[in-house]
Amino acid sequence: MRYRQGVWWLLGLILALIGGCQMTTINAAASYTIKPFRMNVDVTRRGDANVTETMTYHFDDDYHGVYNVQDLRGIQGGRLTGVSTRLNDGGMRPARAVDSGDSRYQVSQSNQRLKVKVYRAVSAGDRLQVTYRFHLTGVVTNYADTAELNWKLIGAGWDEPLHNVRLTIQLPTQPVKQLQAWTHGPLTGHTAVQSKTGRVVMTIPENPANTFVESHLLFPTQVTAANPNTCTQKRRAAAQKQEAKLAADANAKRQQQRWLVVGGTQH
Repeated sequence: MRYRQGVWWLLGLILALIGGCQMTTINAAASYTIKPFRMNVDVTRRGDANVTETMTYHFDDDYHGVYNVQDLRGIQGGRLTGVSTRLNDGGMRPARAVDSGDSRYQVSQSNQRLKVKVYRAVSAGDRLQVTYRFHLTGVVTNYADTAELNWKLIGAGWDEPLHNVRLTIQLPTQPVKQLQAWTHGPLTGHTAVQSKTGRVVMTIPENPANTFVESHLLFPTQVTAANPNTCTQKRRAAAQKQEAKLAADANAKRQQQRWLVVGGTQH
């Protein structure tokens, strides 16, 4: 009898611990919304890129800082060149790479990502705009028949969804004939190719948490004529064939979602 009582007591303790862990997980959910999210990628003639990311956090609770994860996979590397913040309607304030104090940042980097933690105290109801600047190397590869940019502008390291997203890639020459662009990400996104200005603009109403957005561009090698990252192989036909298949798969998914929505409204 004592043995059975001991077993039930132990089972109750385990269930209580599991319940406590679940409560901890729920309470750990973020209390902010990121809206809007802006990213400008200025490609250089060497095939590098100067990137400016600006995002606005709307807080429902007190916080001591935020972070940004820049994906480096598919390129040769990168470094942070600056961070600035704006709290509510105040002026832009540069953050510093120091060990203590407010409006500061810390950087941790690997071959796959560059993570920036920005420390600035905020309260519930505050609006914090943060601008990050990066210099990325080896974003473009010059092949024998085409130049190619194929890179995740937004990595899958965001724990919260990003709202009102606009991503702009600006090439160093205008116009850019034979400019092609494809975007891999949420099916609700839209990609505009502006050959006259050498620009590609991607807009997404909402990018779900832990979802990447990848941009794939093909354009003449003269656009990045000073690029040291070269390959003697041809690439254009294989890339177009790959994207044609991916586009067909995406259109099939859109059609399936549209059918499910229509079917749902009829019942």
